[in-house]
Parts: sequence; C-alpha cells; structure tokens
Amino acid sequence: MSGRTAARIVLPILLATALAAQELPREVLRHPNPGEPLAGRYAWAVREAGARKYGTGYWIGYAVQKRMGEGSSIGSFGHGGRAVKLTLEEIQAGKKQESLTAEGTESVRATAREVLEDLEKHTKAEKKVWKDVALLFRYGSGNPSSPEKVDMSNLDLAFGLEGLPLIWLGGAMDEESLAWIEKRYDSAPEKGGLRKHLIAAAGVHDSPALVVPFLDGILKGKDPDRLRKDAAFWIGQQDDPAGLRILGRTARNDKAADVRKSAVFAISRVGLEAAVDDLIDLARTAEERDVRHEAIFWLGQRASKKSASALEKFVVNDADSKIQEQALFALSELPENEGVEPLIKIAKTHPDPRIRRRAVFWLGESGDPRALEALIVIVKAK
Repeated sequence: MSGRTAARIVLPILLATALAAQELPREVLRHPNPGEPLAGRYAWAVREAGARKYGTGYWIGYAVQKRMGEGSSIGSFGHGGRAVKLTLEEIQAGKKQESLTAEGTESVRATAREVLEDLEKHTKAEKKVWKDVALLFRYGSGNPSSPEKVDMSNLDLAFGLEGLPLIWLGGAMDEESLAWIEKRYDSAPEKGGLRKHLIAAAGVHDSPALVVPFLDGILKGKDPDRLRKDAAFWIGQQDDPAGLRILGRTARNDKAADVRKSAVFAISRVGLEAAVDDLIDLARTAEERDVRHEAIFWLGQRASKKSASALEKFVVNDADSKIQEQALFALSELPENEGVEPLIKIAKTHPDPRIRRRAVFWLGESGDPRALEALIVIVKAK
C-alpha cells in the first residue's frame, strides 16, 4: 500500500542529504547574561552585529523547550545531519573541529541505521521528554533590521551555519519568545518567506494557550491562503482541544477549499481521540464534498477501531458513489491491515458489483493471509 511504498522511497533521499558538508560559523558570540529578558538580549545582538560589521550575514539564535517523542527530532538532514560530529549545542559552546570528513564509511552506516530506526518508530507511540529546540534567525546584508528567514533544530543535531557568525542568546521562555515572534510577524513583508517561517517558529512552542490564539488570528485574518494553511497545520501540532474546535470550524466554513483541506489534514494529525470523532463527523455531515473526501482519506491513516467501523458504514450506506469509493480506498490504507476484515465482508456482500470488484482489488494489494483465503473462496464460489 502507498504508506509503505513512501517509506521505502524516502530512505535514499534522507541518506543523500544527511551527508552534506557542515559549514561551521567563523565566530560564535554568546550573550554575557542569558538571564536578561529576551527582547533586551536580542537588541544587544543586533547592536553587536553592527559593531562587528557582520555585513555579509549572520545568525541570532536562542533555545526554547518542547515536549517531544523520545526518538523524534526537529531539524533538517540537509544542514549537516547526524553524520557530522558537531551539534548546535557544541557549536554555541564554542567547540572547534579541524576535520569533518574523517568518519568515512562508518558515518554512512551510522546514519543509515538511525534513519531505519526512525522509520521503524514512526508508527509507535513514544515516551514524551523535554528537549531544547533552537530558533535561528538568519540576517543578510540587505536589511539589517529584519531576518531573512528562520530555521529550527534540536540542539543535539548538527546544523550548517554557512560559515556565518552565530550570536547565541541562551534559553527563552515561551511567553517572551512568542511575543517577539508575533511582533516580527506583524512587521514582516507580505512577500517572501519570512511570515511562513515565523508561523512555523510559533508552532514549535509547547504552549497551546499562547500559540493557538496567535495562529487562529492568522487563520481568520486576511493573509494569503498559503499562510492560513500553514497556520491550520501548526494548530494541529498543538494537540489542543480548543485548537481542534478551531480546525473543525475552519474545515466546514472557510471560504478557501485549500484551507478547508489543510484543516482536515491538521485534524488528522491531532493526537487526541476526539480527532477521530471529528473526522467521522466531517465525513458524515460536511456540506462540501471535498471536505468529506479529505476526512475519509485521513480516517484511513488513523489506527482506530472507530475508523474501520465508520469507513465500512460509508461504503455500505452512503448515497454518493464517489464517497463509497473513497471510503473503500481508505479501508485499504488503515495501518496494520485493520481494514482487511471489512473489505472481505464488502467483497462478498455489497450490492454493487463495481464496489465488490474494487474491494477484491484492494484485498489483493494488502498481502494479508486473511485476504488470500477470502479471495480463494470468492474465486471458487458459484
């Protein structure tokens, strides 16, 4: 099925980008008093960059804490990956490294092992732990008053700083970090990618009571749909009941089809059991067919007994043949072949022969022993 195929395809991509060379900063400057308010530290960093004539560009960074899966990470393999020795934690502490190429083949093997472990863990529930996430603001020579982009990475990952100086401010509380991000968002130009980066930076914070209202304001505002879609996505990452209600409202009522679809996807990412109920309700009652389609598709990605039962009912009872077919496909996509038993029942008993044929097809694709036995019975039946 498509989920397993995608996992096989992504592996060489990750390996290729994981081996990119790391470019260490030519200078690391640390704030002398990381206990000061973030706004003051940040203003100091900008003054220092001007005084030191960092005209070709530089980074300003600080860390927030986020509760994450024990084996999960935020960061890009393309910025150095885990095959490179120096992590952001080591870089901001001023550690030096003469050579980055000595690891050789063993480095490739180690990265391959880690990527495979990540793929195996992908569908398993993980213990949540607190981790440090760096927010890194890159400034160029064009506009010293505003960052060009924002990057994020766990401190225990490597990150390519392009050889530019790094001004490190220490840690920050969510309240002051989000206040700073919101202020930058309001003054950021509409064109370019800075607002998109700032939405993501807000979304990684672990304070739903602060994050969700900010993102909801964007979702309800006049920003372009591409930014409102991002706001919906990051609301879904908060696993917050209030955020779930906002996403349900958006999926039903937003004027833009792309934003409605993004809201349904975001609901599917929410780790609350209520998210499954919301997907089922949208699939049953949403006025727009595109929303119903999307809800049914993402039901097929959730490992839940509710999902299998609801999808079977859509195949059997829904008056819309397109919805029936979408629900049938979603059954075939359920994790751990949870949709096989309903597919067998549909293949044997559905009144529409076209639906029965499609069920037989998806049973053949499943590779499940129960499906094979059912197909033998169907072939032999008179």
